[in-house]
Amino acid sequence: MMRALVRLPMLLAVMLVPLAPTARAADDGIAVDQAQYANRSLLPDFTGGDCPDMPRGLEQMKGNLYRHTSGAGLAVHSGLVLITKEGALVIDPAATCTAGWLRDEIRERFNVPVKYVVYTHGHADHISGGQVFQKDGAIVVANQRAVEPIVGEKIPTAVPDRVFDQDMEITLGGETVLLHRVAPSHSDSMIMVLFPKYKALQCTDVCEGKSMPYNDFLDFYYPGWIETLDWVLLQDVDVIDIGHYSPATKPDIAAERAYMVDLHQQVLDLVRAGQSWDQLYRNVKFNDETKKWIGFDTMRVLNIMGMYRWVSNHRRGEW
Repeated sequence: MMRALVRLPMLLAVMLVPLAPTARAADDGIAVDQAQYANRSLLPDFTGGDCPDMPRGLEQMKGNLYRHTSGAGLAVHSGLVLITKEGALVIDPAATCTAGWLRDEIRERFNVPVKYVVYTHGHADHISGGQVFQKDGAIVVANQRAVEPIVGEKIPTAVPDRVFDQDMEITLGGETVLLHRVAPSHSDSMIMVLFPKYKALQCTDVCEGKSMPYNDFLDFYYPGWIETLDWVLLQDVDVIDIGHYSPATKPDIAAERAYMVDLHQQVLDLVRAGQSWDQLYRNVKFNDETKKWIGFDTMRVLNIMGMYRWVSNHRRGEW
């Protein structure tokens, strides 16, 4: 009888120990008042038509980290996807016509809903299709600077539900995702998305993997672009998804940085030498490795043009 009485407090103590809390989706973003955008004007959705023949995929990268793709060749778009027991996080849906497929593919393969959609920046070619997930209950996240172009340019995608200024953290299914704005680069709303557990990074459009930067540097900020590449090179990552083509490595980013700095300096020197555009673009030189990059023949002159525009608008001589 005495032994039973001794064990009773011990048994009660065990019963009263609180259970470990179950991991819940959480973030420290700022809520957006969606009511003010309820009746906003929208342009036609150029990604909204049927696209049964568009290539698409969802490929495992590491553990629970996957990469979705849509399109082919120079038109391929991509983003990382985190799968957890609580739900999925998708970066940049890219197209309305494939967003439904991606949502269904995640549910069928992993039996979880999409809980978060993250926009890397406010450009339609990456964020179209966000409304497909938002209608199903996903939380759409972006930098606060992305809201104005989405609304102002009448982009037919979801307005973000949560925004942030410099940093935001998302916890989903016990996994942590870090969002960070370095500087204006390819738009002033560009963010980096870091998956520390997997040493993986989403660096869309700013980072390149043996591929030329797109076109004439649309929505371009040269100093912030270099600052962003410097930040990437400091990160402990070995997978860098660039939003297109194939993932990059840190040596690829170092080569891209060298290309950008060299192109800027060449264009600046030629402008200072008094060369007109017709002379200048013929005199910019590229090394043999750069000539092998994806899109070199298509983007070479366009890259020179974009840098020429930046240099011309950000210098003043004796006048």
